[in-house]
Amino acid sequence: MKRRRAAGDQAGRNSRAAVALSLTVCVTVAVLATASGAALQSTPDGFGSGTTGGRGGPVVRVTTPKQLKYELCRTLAAGGLCSDNEPRIIEVAGTVDYTGSEGMPSRPGCDYGDACTAPSRTETLVLRGPNDNHCEGRPTRQIAFDKAGNNPLLVGSNKTVIGSGPHPTIKGKGLALKSVRNVVIRNLEISDINQGIVFAGDAVTLDDVDHVWIDHNRFHNIGRQMIAAGYKPTTHVTISWNDFDGGNTSSHYCNGTHYWNLLLVGATQSITLSHNWFHEFSGRAPKIDGQSAVVHLMNNYFQNGSWHALDAADKVKVLVEGNYFDKVRVPIMAGSHPAAVFATLGEPDATTQIRCRAALHRDCVGNIATPASSAGGFGAQLEGLDAFKAVPKSQLVVPDEPGRTAGIVRQNAGPGHP
Repeated sequence: MKRRRAAGDQAGRNSRAAVALSLTVCVTVAVLATASGAALQSTPDGFGSGTTGGRGGPVVRVTTPKQLKYELCRTLAAGGLCSDNEPRIIEVAGTVDYTGSEGMPSRPGCDYGDACTAPSRTETLVLRGPNDNHCEGRPTRQIAFDKAGNNPLLVGSNKTVIGSGPHPTIKGKGLALKSVRNVVIRNLEISDINQGIVFAGDAVTLDDVDHVWIDHNRFHNIGRQMIAAGYKPTTHVTISWNDFDGGNTSSHYCNGTHYWNLLLVGATQSITLSHNWFHEFSGRAPKIDGQSAVVHLMNNYFQNGSWHALDAADKVKVLVEGNYFDKVRVPIMAGSHPAAVFATLGEPDATTQIRCRAALHRDCVGNIATPASSAGGFGAQLEGLDAFKAVPKSQLVVPDEPGRTAGIVRQNAGPGHP
């Protein structure tokens, strides 16, 4: 009897110790996650708030190209759009590689960048149709490209596409969201889509979408746009904590930096760009146009930009807060038809903050640019600020101070954190 009681006492002590250890681990993980940034964040901030993706649906794990294509969109409607609206969480494990899987056709094109010397290579361009004039005045020739990269994977509504395990990657194909709602794309590397060949594939396409969250991904070696939105509405979208890596062998200006980063030209747009790392770029970081757009650009880290970061046209309203521009030649492009951009270099003055409180019900946060010679394009255009009066408070995030941006973003952007 004593031996049984002793054994029971020991089992109880072991059980209590296990519970204590479990609680300690949970608390430690929570503390580490809080300290590192948005590691445990399960819902988006900003315009994309309320996006749930495939929550409530089954979880399916995919490891092959055929599995991934099927689970992203099981049914098609007339016209080739995805009609699969069932909630589903698609876990991508390992590298799903489409490169070379559909052949290497050739089409007419031309060299489209500056003339380069080895080891750099100029970009080439594949013509889209008989009336395309991009190669006007340039010698044309046949250009081989990977057909798989030019045929993106359709994604249905109410889907979460999330990387699982070490180095989850979709290689050689992008994702196309067309006339869909409520989609989450997280924790993935999307890479190697006809790098160096323009008009032969984008990494993520948004066209007539509402409620999309693109979070903690890495984009690299993309021939054209890392994210392309247009020309239909692109509303309630949050693009957060992504690593937009523009370091390429082939480049438009022969300097190893990517020009075609983000092209946001939807007819109507409401987009939050938060805590992204843009580096080794030469333009379109991002490019914003369209009939009407309200964009919040906050706490992004722009590093090593050989030309411009933000390039926004008229009818676009942009609030730029808490960003850090590090060795960016032109932080904000001032074109012939510039947008209404509210972006102060350093903290806004007292008079400006009065207008901020009226529009946002809080103070505005300034931006940092270093070196001081790269301070182009900043200015407090009040039209850009006042456009945010109509934005619900739940969709308007309060930025961190810009001095914290570089360290936080470098540590937490890209896959491996959710």
